[in-house]
Amino acid sequence: MRLDFEQVIQKLSILARLREFDPQIIGTPPLGIELETSDIDIACSANNLARFKDVTSTEFSTFKNFQCRNSYLQNQHSVIVQFQAYDWEIELFCQTIPVNQQWGVRHFNIEQRLLNLEPKLRSIVMQLKQEGLKTEPAFARALGLPGDPYASILNLENMNDTELAHLIGNRS
Repeated sequence: MRLDFEQVIQKLSILARLREFDPQIIGTPPLGIELETSDIDIACSANNLARFKDVTSTEFSTFKNFQCRNSYLQNQHSVIVQFQAYDWEIELFCQTIPVNQQWGVRHFNIEQRLLNLEPKLRSIVMQLKQEGLKTEPAFARALGLPGDPYASILNLENMNDTELAHLIGNRS
């Protein structure tokens, strides 16, 4: 049995190693909806992506299956670093925009609000994930949201808790 994700983060001192990049743990483990194949996702921000690449290479390149690649996501230059430790895949995602503006963080915050408002939603999302859906498509299907699931989830961002509870209530 693999360690809890928080133990892995602590053992690797990931947040301390990435302190200058405003790291935020996101994804399924902190939401309590991880599968055995889930990874640990950490969103970061850097004015200089080359600096992020240098630091992460120095800090994590000795770990199994380390890779660092440039990407272009949500109209932003991005760096994705992946490696394995303690039976977990770890993914560090960095863009030049503040962490709280990144799609992954915004999705995470919305999903956390939804699960706090209706804990029963967790089992529905887990079932959909076990059937092969990714997290955002699972939430979108559970809530009956039309269109692109990633955009649909972001459309919930400005709803207040009463509106979200009504949306959830109409689906359960």
